[in-house]
Amino acid sequence: MARRAKSGFKPAQLLIAAAALLGLIVVGFAVVGGGGDSMASTVALDVQEYLDGASALSGNTYKVEGVVDGRLDSGRGRQRLFSVQMGDSARFVPVLVPADREVNIQRGQRYVFKVRVQENGILEVMDLRKV
Repeated sequence: MARRAKSGFKPAQLLIAAAALLGLIVVGFAVVGGGGDSMASTVALDVQEYLDGASALSGNTYKVEGVVDGRLDSGRGRQRLFSVQMGDSARFVPVLVPADREVNIQRGQRYVFKVRVQENGILEVMDLRKV
């Protein structure tokens, strides 16, 4: 009686399966946004809507790009409050940089901020990048 050959993974099949698994991991990492730009999917703040009623935007997250005009607080606290000029307009918004953000922010520098609108209308910085 003849013996049948055992079927198992052949080296070529194993390589194809490994490549497919690696492809799925790469695609999943790209979709989830692992380690990429944290502001890529963040919506830009509509300044006019913000100025008309910041409380309606409370709790939401936005992207703000502008030039630092100056510091608004006394400088005694660990948090720092800055005035940021939006784009080329004459509109300014308050941006609060928490103490855990060890960044040397100076007047005239352009930044992109990821912010959360607080109940009092202040924009609290969650992430920032100098442009």
